Amino acid sequence: MNVFNRLVMIALLITGMIVLPVVLVLVPARPDIVAIIVQQSLSRLMAIGAQNQLLFIVGGASLAVLTFVVCGLLLWLELRRPRGKVVRVQKVSGDEAKVTTDSIARRLAFNIDQLAEVVSVKPKITAKGKGVHIRLNVETSPEIDVPAKTEEISKVAREVIEERMGLKLAGKLEINIKHAPYPKDWSAVKKVPAPDSWDEEPTSLE
Repeated sequence: MNVFNRLVMIALLITGMIVLPVVLVLVPARPDIVAIIVQQSLSRLMAIGAQNQLLFIVGGASLAVLTFVVCGLLLWLELRRPRGKVVRVQKVSGDEAKVTTDSIARRLAFNIDQLAEVVSVKPKITAKGKGVHIRLNVETSPEIDVPAKTEEISKVAREVIEERMGLKLAGKLEINIKHAPYPKDWSAVKKVPAPDSWDEEPTSLE
């Protein structure tokens, strides 16, 4: 739907870029030419309608119905709320339980956000077969141990997905780490070089 909306908007913009400048320039400059064009168009339209009145009426009615249906369909697609995708819970005996991908994302974000040095979490959940594929975009503090933090995030995510929610992972977890920017008042600590031993004056013993 988003792609279709973009195509319609592009077509409208291109049409407006071509038609509006011509109309805005031609109407004030040469209104007589515009009047002649309009009169000729109306005359031809009336002539066609007089020759094929029934066909003219049927064509106009069909065009009106088609316009109404297309506009109504576009309005319905724009206003309706898309249903969230669901994933089947594996660890349920007898009955069938499903969890929406939005619920999975919220639960992962809440639990991973509790970890130290984690600034924000944006999970992307995709239902894949009987399992779920998970991509975690995690923003962390700039000075972290990346391998250790990745292991910690993976452990929490697997615990939430497999043990607490009873879901099955489709493939491996995809964890993307992004460091938060350093504070603006961050200043590098300059190390003062230690004096060389040979620069020191030897202590004289009396």
